[in-house]
Amino acid sequence: MRAARTFVALVLALAACHASEDKPTEPTQRLRLWHTFNPTETRELNRTVLNRQATRVESTLLPFGRAQTILVQALENKTECPDLARIDATWLPQLAGMDALRTPPAEVTAAHHWLPEALALASIDGQQLAIPQALDGLALIHHSNLIRNSGLDWPPKTVDSLLADARRMTQGGTYGLAVRRDGYWFVALLRAWGGDVVDPATGQLHIDEPIAVEALENFAKLFGPKGVAPSPSRVEREAADHARGFRAGTIKVVLDGPWAVSALSNGSVDGLAVTPFPKGPHGRGAAPRGGQLLVVPKCARRPKAAWKLALALVSPALQADWAKRYGLVPTTRRGLQAGGSFAQQFYRALKQARPLPRHPVSAELFDDLTPAITAVIAGDATAKEALAGVRRAWTRLLRRHGVVVRDEGSP
Repeated sequence: MRAARTFVALVLALAACHASEDKPTEPTQRLRLWHTFNPTETRELNRTVLNRQATRVESTLLPFGRAQTILVQALENKTECPDLARIDATWLPQLAGMDALRTPPAEVTAAHHWLPEALALASIDGQQLAIPQALDGLALIHHSNLIRNSGLDWPPKTVDSLLADARRMTQGGTYGLAVRRDGYWFVALLRAWGGDVVDPATGQLHIDEPIAVEALENFAKLFGPKGVAPSPSRVEREAADHARGFRAGTIKVVLDGPWAVSALSNGSVDGLAVTPFPKGPHGRGAAPRGGQLLVVPKCARRPKAAWKLALALVSPALQADWAKRYGLVPTTRRGLQAGGSFAQQFYRALKQARPLPRHPVSAELFDDLTPAITAVIAGDATAKEALAGVRRAWTRLLRRHGVVVRDEGSP
């Protein structure tokens, strides 16, 4: 905790170094952009988009794992906050609850025809509070010629048929499926097998129910010599190892999101295809769906310039270009139409996915769930032990957010 506070203080101190530039009249102030673009997108952002702006932009890349904490503290502090921030959609409920965001002007919200899934993520209780910049979530990514030449019954209708297909493709050092040992990935399989995580609206915790315990046991069996997925490498190398194996052909299908496409594609989405992750019981979406949003805080010094930059970042031409080169899934109808077949496939796959609960707790669920999953895969805990611990942690989390947790057996 002390290290986290020190890190936040350092970021705010670095921003304060430009305080002398913030005092003159608005046209001479730099516009502060805080973001979490991936390395490829960041290079492109700095090389092209920001260089074309009439306003000078001070761009700060925040580490994703600390970004929400840094942003929240800055908005509470109100002295060194950004003018524009790119956030994960799961952060929006907390920021809205803080009453820390400006509502986009009518001319901004009407500037594009937003896709309905994107607009829903950018809104709370029907009010649009953000500009949707990208859609994301989990889907099955593979080479377009793989299934055509495999004789598999594709697309898989259930998660069990997906794993059966992965088993057929796993042989001689080649794996049929790559999955990360992460709570976000586990949610997809848990839901597909009929379980769920939490319902903040009712205070119901589902994470330690028998179906969740069984799901985690089965999830852990996916990895290693007897599984259909490669053994987990070090956490910081897992994504890179999956990308390397996929490009080399030793991994046939990857369960991942648009953020991984630039690494998986090696510079071009040509030859790649996307298949929806199978739905769960009763036709409900299993894979989580999310997105990235652009928000302007109330403490922004240059809100008009910030909204102008936000619109530049979601222009249909830019979205289409990044879709074709980096796998971005556009948030506008025109961007999607011009973005090419791969982006359109990804969008159709994400339409069958389902967002996490629209509640501040969603952004914090994986802080406890992912380590528990890692422990089970490593053999350091049973699934029942690990998920019992997650239940205790989530009970405390929900109570901090004012949610009364229903005990097991409550009506």
